[in-house]
Amino acid sequence: MNQNDITINILIPVYNVEDYVEECIESILAQIDNRASILIMNDAATDNSASIIEHYKKHPQVDVFDAPHNRGLSATRNALFNMAQADYVWFIDSDDVMYEDAYSSVMSQLEKLNSDVLCADYVSLRGEKEVKKKAFIGKANRNLANNNNDFLDNVVANNSNHVWNKVFRRQLIQDVRFKEGLNFEDILFMTDLSLKNFKYSYLKYPVIKYREREGSILKNLDKKYVDDYLFAFIYRVENYQRYAEKDGYHYLQYKVYKRYIGLLNKIAKNNQKDLLKDTYDQYNNFFSELYLTARKALPLHQKTILDIKNSKLDKILKGI
Repeated sequence: MNQNDITINILIPVYNVEDYVEECIESILAQIDNRASILIMNDAATDNSASIIEHYKKHPQVDVFDAPHNRGLSATRNALFNMAQADYVWFIDSDDVMYEDAYSSVMSQLEKLNSDVLCADYVSLRGEKEVKKKAFIGKANRNLANNNNDFLDNVVANNSNHVWNKVFRRQLIQDVRFKEGLNFEDILFMTDLSLKNFKYSYLKYPVIKYREREGSILKNLDKKYVDDYLFAFIYRVENYQRYAEKDGYHYLQYKVYKRYIGLLNKIAKNNQKDLLKDTYDQYNNFFSELYLTARKALPLHQKTILDIKNSKLDKILKGI
């Protein structure tokens, strides 16, 4: 594919990010060329975000839209995607930053490989500290086929559920949407994407600086977050397509059960006894069965870890 033939839309939903959105947009404008355009939607922000992005309306490579009312991240991403017309789309959160030389690296790899999905590394911003994160297991700069859940198995193994460190061929995800009204939308999106046939590649270079902010999901727990979190992983388990006995299904069960125990432990440490009891009563039958099924098929070291996690249940539940 000729490099000049590739086009890309960068999609940015904006809601109450007045301290970060300008840096986000400027980091992108400093890198892109005439093959790219930026689509921004103000999701009825209540801070100064709207007036900040208003300044970019006159930029020839930026289109700014206003949502009719606050609809949430998933609905805003879906609305932006519906307006996209380029070959590829890249969802970037408005409080993050495009890493230096990320754009040219991404476009160069897409030119060479014509991948349907490009996966890349990222940098985590923790205050002033930058931590590089590897987000793929395998060799870089070559196409892989999503056969027998290979893509999802890789996502599960390295916990890379994010959409913002990936670039997608627009036609591939025409019928994949972010589930509106739910948190952990990226986990659900990746599960739905994994059911399709496509070729994907790994760019061994960070493309995003991801800002870890206070108040992110799971730091302040309530029932909706707990329900959405567990639903996302139950959905993944239930939609995993089995092709053979020796696939990644039992490893997925193993990882999901660990997340369940970790969540219960977090709720207990927060001393949220009512939430802990409700969560256990509602979900433990499913996760107990998952534990027993996974345990039968796992190698010894993973079975041992799973047993250790399971043994913590009594301690976690003490006092409820």
